[in-house]
Amino acid sequence: MSAHTSSEWLLLFCTIAIVVFIAITFKRMFWDEPLKHGPGFFLGVKVSPGFYEGEGIRWLRRYRTVVLAAHSILALAVLAIFVSGQWYLFPVWAGGGAVLLMVTFLGFNGYTRATLGANPPVRPSVAIPLETRHLSDYISWRGEALIAVITASSWALLLTNGDARVHWKVPVVFTYVILGLLLLKVIFARISLPLPADRPEEHYRWMEAQRRHWLHNVDIFRWFFIIILGGYALLHGWHVASTSAWLRWLLIGIVLAIWLYMVVSIIRGGRRLTEMGRDLLPVGSWSTPFRPARLMAPGFAVAFGVWFGGLILLLVFFHH
Repeated sequence: MSAHTSSEWLLLFCTIAIVVFIAITFKRMFWDEPLKHGPGFFLGVKVSPGFYEGEGIRWLRRYRTVVLAAHSILALAVLAIFVSGQWYLFPVWAGGGAVLLMVTFLGFNGYTRATLGANPPVRPSVAIPLETRHLSDYISWRGEALIAVITASSWALLLTNGDARVHWKVPVVFTYVILGLLLLKVIFARISLPLPADRPEEHYRWMEAQRRHWLHNVDIFRWFFIIILGGYALLHGWHVASTSAWLRWLLIGIVLAIWLYMVVSIIRGGRRLTEMGRDLLPVGSWSTPFRPARLMAPGFAVAFGVWFGGLILLLVFFHH
């Protein structure tokens, strides 16, 4: 293990943080996800009374089998990278893991809506929010400017002073994720969905809380990668940093602090949103007379698909 560089030790500690985060949030974010809207819904799809005493048992077992399979693959992959000593592949594992979990969840969700929720209930009337929203209400441009400066500085340091042990897949994948998530933030902040005519104000507050919770967690996630990118650049582009144990531990401490904040934020925010939406209609569980039920706006789905596809191509390219 002593042959590993300082940056690889940083990647190891960051990967451990990610693994612990997945373990802590597994039950709430994955295992219990179909049940969070109560017995009247499965993954946000409206189901008939008594569903979980009959057909729902098979659906729940099927869903949890798929979830366990995906997480087992992740566990075996991270163990293989650790044992092989090729720790520079941890960022590829993190990106590939995000791809695997996202594809698994969205795929099963899409399958559920195409079969179990093929004919969602149609509500005869809907409400449309008239409140004007601005990007500055959701995005801190000062924070984005700081992210841009750190990203550009990290690349400048690596390009001008990077040592021979730089694995370019690390900064490339991290930068792609950081910039791509900004684009998705902008689109997600702009989209607007119809509201049920019944209790529209409560539904609007709940949907706005979900929007802000999602954007807040994306920001934390991006800062997690920003700190790793900046630390990687320092450890490979600045000789003093590569030989300084205290700086390495400082970077690890900052990353772990951001990770802890992210865990607490996701758990607390998720509980609050679950309580707010306990007796409200989840998005995509109903349709209007004019449009089918959708879990997300078409523009966001297209943008996410393009970004996600690009990430997959990057990972495949670096794998070869």
